[in-house]
Amino acid sequence: MKRLSIFLFLLLAVIPLRGASWKLDRAATMVDCGRKVQLNVSGDVPGRIRWQSSDKRVARVNRKGIVRGRSKGDAVITALCPETGDEVRCLVSVGYEGQNPILPPTWGLFIADAEPHVFDGRMYLFGSRDHYAGLDEEGHLDFCSQDYHVLWSDDLVHWNDAGVALRMKDLPADVVGNATRLWAPDVFRDPVTHKYHMVTCTNKDRDLILDADRPEGPYGNARLITLNGKPYKSIDPGALVDDDGKVYIALPKFIVAQLDPEDYSRILPESVRDLSSVMPEDNEPFEGPSLRKRGDTYYYIYIQNVGKVAERGACPTRMAYLTAKAPLGPYEYQGLIVTNYDYPGTINIHGSIEPFEGKWYVAYHRSIPGLGISRVANLDPLTFHEDGTIEEVKMTSSGVRGAFRAGEVIQASSAVQYARGREGGLQVVRSEPTGEPYGFRMTDYPYLSFTEAGQWAGYRYLDYSPRMTRLTVRVAAEQAGGKLVFRRGDPEGEILAEAAIPSTGGAWKEVTVPLKATASGRDAFYLVATDIPQGARIDVDRFSFHPRRLLRRHI
Repeated sequence: MKRLSIFLFLLLAVIPLRGASWKLDRAATMVDCGRKVQLNVSGDVPGRIRWQSSDKRVARVNRKGIVRGRSKGDAVITALCPETGDEVRCLVSVGYEGQNPILPPTWGLFIADAEPHVFDGRMYLFGSRDHYAGLDEEGHLDFCSQDYHVLWSDDLVHWNDAGVALRMKDLPADVVGNATRLWAPDVFRDPVTHKYHMVTCTNKDRDLILDADRPEGPYGNARLITLNGKPYKSIDPGALVDDDGKVYIALPKFIVAQLDPEDYSRILPESVRDLSSVMPEDNEPFEGPSLRKRGDTYYYIYIQNVGKVAERGACPTRMAYLTAKAPLGPYEYQGLIVTNYDYPGTINIHGSIEPFEGKWYVAYHRSIPGLGISRVANLDPLTFHEDGTIEEVKMTSSGVRGAFRAGEVIQASSAVQYARGREGGLQVVRSEPTGEPYGFRMTDYPYLSFTEAGQWAGYRYLDYSPRMTRLTVRVAAEQAGGKLVFRRGDPEGEILAEAAIPSTGGAWKEVTVPLKATASGRDAFYLVATDIPQGARIDVDRFSFHPRRLLRRHI
């Protein structure tokens, strides 16, 4: 009943509303229990605003639009103008303990191809938005959708959806052509006018540029990017503003070039440099170039295929990079930044790197197994060597914070490693399509499902420093039998806990067992299924490691 109630609240949040000339500053936000967040109204408000919460047990809102998180869950905050009947809404997720993927699944917001940028101390993620299972309203299957949403955060843990930044239906017909989807975008800020410019593309190889007054949009004044007087046909443009104010663009084929500063819609032909000759042929360059600068070093980031496409098929799951001492090169190949090749259901990877408050991070996406080409945004810390090369990143479950702490709730679906060929299946909790702005919402997290002994899932990372005494795991099983073994560092590593699984009649039930952790430090942990009876199944929703003297909390 609780999940059904949540879904009804979320359904209300996405029903298309009457056309209002005003809006909230975000479509969704995250806040901790006991903390506050201010929702602001912008535009032509015709009268006083009345604020309402769909669930005051989760979040309350006062007459000034200040929302206070009360308990873990989701609530829809509505701003209503009684004089006109117009209303706008914001989904508030309370108590989401940040981990990868970075957004609560209840948002139903699939952001892929994320380009991270910091403007005025705030991190923004610009990316494409996938449809649920890749299917649009007419049932057509493809990557991405017909609009963009911009995410932003002031701490990289609590994220906000600024709402729709661009809709394909608002683009001129001569720019759109016969395209049906908006693919991977990037954004840069003009150092003189301080306007924001989005370079982007469609699924019909049309590159275009648009303008906005704010990073979250809305973006307009669309025009095609040209080279030698003709529209440049490519995908996945990436841009960089250098210290001298010149703007450079990276495009597959694979080139880097300078944009004409007059309006940035023309590639200067004399500046074009082909970089494909310095890229390894055994792992063929595929897509997704991006440009960054750190100190005096330029980074040309791009996506490699695993092997050659003609021999292995399309599997662009390796984020690689080149470096140079000048924006147009010469460039030298350096290696990989991150790969999601071993993640089940993987289709591709795409993203880039960016500093925030003195530290660097890499944004990328991974797929949701069972949902076809629906992809979700992830963010992990990044380390540079003294020579400017990058230490290859391992995908993590804990995300930017580096490690889960004792007492935190860890979603089973945040695993980043699986037994090859014997994957425990990620079961997706689905919902019905609902309309704009997201098209649908999931009612809860995916969960793991183990069906045979020897299956395992791995998580990075856990902080073992506090003394931990118990572990609680939330499971469901139709019949008794089987065991879940938690191990440190390796699927065959030190045993942390063993939980015999009772019959729960298929309902979710918490099982608490003693925990043995013999050493401190940060390390991975693995959930291994053993002794599963023939035809049985163990579903795992979430779990928590309890420190000594911490009262047991409901998970």
